[in-house]
This record gives sequence, structure tokens and C-alpha cells, in this order.
Amino acid sequence: MNQKIKQACLVIVILAIALTGLPNAEAGFEDGECVTATVQGINPSSVGIDDEFTLGINLENCGSEIPENVTFAITSIPHDILVTEDLVTNIPKLFYSTSERYIRYHMRTTPDAKSGPHVIKMKLTYGSEGFATSKNYEVEIIVIGEDAEPRISSVKTSPEYIYEGDTVDLRLGIENYGEAIAKSVVVSLDHDFKGIKDSTIGTLDLNGTQTALFKFKASKAGEYKIPVIIEYEDDFGKQKDEYEIKITVLDKKGILNIASVKIDPVLPYMGDTVELTMRVENFGDRTINSIRVYADHPFKGLKESFIGTLDPNEDGPAVVTFIADQAGEYEFPITITYSDDFGEEQINTKVNIIVLETDSGPEHTALILLVLIVIGGLIFYNYRTKKAKDKIIKQLMKGNSNSSNKKK
Repeated sequence: MNQKIKQACLVIVILAIALTGLPNAEAGFEDGECVTATVQGINPSSVGIDDEFTLGINLENCGSEIPENVTFAITSIPHDILVTEDLVTNIPKLFYSTSERYIRYHMRTTPDAKSGPHVIKMKLTYGSEGFATSKNYEVEIIVIGEDAEPRISSVKTSPEYIYEGDTVDLRLGIENYGEAIAKSVVVSLDHDFKGIKDSTIGTLDLNGTQTALFKFKASKAGEYKIPVIIEYEDDFGKQKDEYEIKITVLDKKGILNIASVKIDPVLPYMGDTVELTMRVENFGDRTINSIRVYADHPFKGLKESFIGTLDPNEDGPAVVTFIADQAGEYEFPITITYSDDFGEEQINTKVNIIVLETDSGPEHTALILLVLIVIGGLIFYNYRTKKAKDKIIKQLMKGNSNSSNKKK
């Protein structure tokens, strides 16, 4: 059943109790002075927030004598109900039996009135001093509120296309589709990523829209259904609604990568001091900070190089110097670490290097001799080719000269 219908039914029940619970003049007369009060009506019967209404009270002589010094007063009223008339009404006499006196109070609920039952306490007093009679009454006013309905109106991410490893800025538009102000609005995301999960909006007016901001690290590719919990207060108290958004994280794109590797000397020999230069490039669209490169090689020397900050499409050198004290072919891991909003991240790759035996011995001499022979052969070939070209050019020039002499 709708909450408003429930409250309307409750109003009718309470009003019926109020009307039947107060003394009724038709029940009969009493000896001596007697005055009774009855509720004549609450108009309108459904009282809203920031709404005007009237409360009618009827005083009636129910005794055999004329009552004097009749006073009817409102003794207690909730703070969110305002009364226009005086709270105390004095009546010197109800002049004859069955005489009546109607009192009407004009009232109004405040804009911040709470929905639900509100009790107004009243007191009726009559009779001579020292012989006064008092009767207490209560009237219950049911204030019917409205529902707020903050819902998700838009979802935006930056970047628009999310890749594994991206830092994501998520903006949720929250709009109030209800009939009441939504207060103390808090939006929460139930995701498993590192990042911000709660965003406080505050107050949402009727048809008002605000943005809930979130930031998280998309650490793993996949399609995610993320619950969105919206907590708020409306005329009926604290409320909690749950919605769902979908986010797709694409396969990881390279943010940092080794663009080139340079080894000096190119073919180091055992015992050489080697300078390994790796140029690290930022292929992403965000600035990356605190970049370090660690080369886990087996040689004596430096293993770590600090680059610092790289802007998008910028590269920087990581230089590691060591002594190649062992010959052989090596493949050693390279770890690139960097910092972002959610801590330290890393990328792993590998580098290959060949260290030759020491540059002494017959094999090395033979290799040098072979290289010299090849170089010498190339020089001789170039020389012979050049000589042949020169001879042909001379013959052509000589032939042109003879032709000229014959013409003469």
C-alpha cells in the first residue's frame, strides 16, 4: 500500500477516535455545572507540510446550572505547527442549558515540519474559584509528507574509454524526481577497485540536479555491474535506494614502455665497463610521476636509474653502468615503477645482452684477421672498379677527339 494512502487512513482512524473519545453532550445532563469539549473537525483532513488547516472545538453546557469562568486553552503544541489565534479563550458564562460556544483555530505547518502524528494538548476549566473543574484533552494531527526520489540521471567517465590501469574520474548526475526536498544525500559505489567510494551531495531541491564525484583505479579488464547506493532524508525520514551502473574496462594499454635499448660497447667483452641506456616513453595520456627503472643483472655495478616525471608522449633515459665480469648470453628482468593517485605501480619487461670472451687468443686474432681481409677486399674491389671506370671514361673522351679531327 502507498505510504500516502496509509497515512490518510491513519488520519481517518485518529479523527474517529478523537471524535468519539471526547465527552458527548448527548450522553445526558449532570447536576450542577458541566461543560464538555468536542472536536468539530480538522479541515482539510489531510494536512501537508507547509500547509494551512483549521481545528474546530465546540464547548457545550451539559449541566443543570449555568457554568461560569469557562476557560479553554491550548497548553502544548508541536514546534512545527503555528497557531494564528490566541491560545487561551475566556467565556464568562454559558447562559442557558444546552448552550454552545464554537472555537476555531487557524493553524499552519512549517516548511520543515516532520511527517507523522502531532499531538496538541488542551485544557478546559470552569466553575467558581475554589470549586473549579478541569478537563484535559488531546487532539492528534497527522502531517502527511511527500517522497523525495533522487535518481541517477547521467554517467560520465574520464577517460571515456577505460583501459586496464587507467585512473578513472567518474561523474554521476543525481536528480530529484520526487515531490519533496531530499536532504543529507550521500552516494556510494560498491566497487572493488582502489579509490573513492563515497560522495556527499547535501541537499537536492525539487527537480534539482547535482554531481557525485568519484575516482578509482581500473586495475583489471572486464565488464562490471557496480551497485550505487543513494541515502537521503525526506518527509518520511531516512531513506535508502539502490541502483546499478555498468562500466567496461578494456585490455591493458601500455602507459610506460621501453622505446629503445642502447649498449655501449655494442658487443662488450668480459671485463668491459658497459653502459646500458634504456629510453622509457610515456604512451598514455596522463603525466606519470616518480619513474624508476631497476635492471636485475648479475654483474657488479649500478642496477637502478631514476627518471622522475614524464608527460604524455615524452621519453627519458634510464642509464645503468656495470662491469661485464662474466661471458655469455644474458636475459635479465627490467622493472619500471611509478606512482599515481593510488600508490605505486609497476611494469615488467626484459633485456638481452651478449658478453664475449676476453679479447685475447687465437680465436680473437682470427676474427680480427677475417674482418681485415673483408675490409681489404672491399677496398681493393672499390679500387679496381674505380680504375675500370676511369679507363672507360678516357676511351670515350679519346673517341670524341678523333671524330672531331676527321670532320676537319
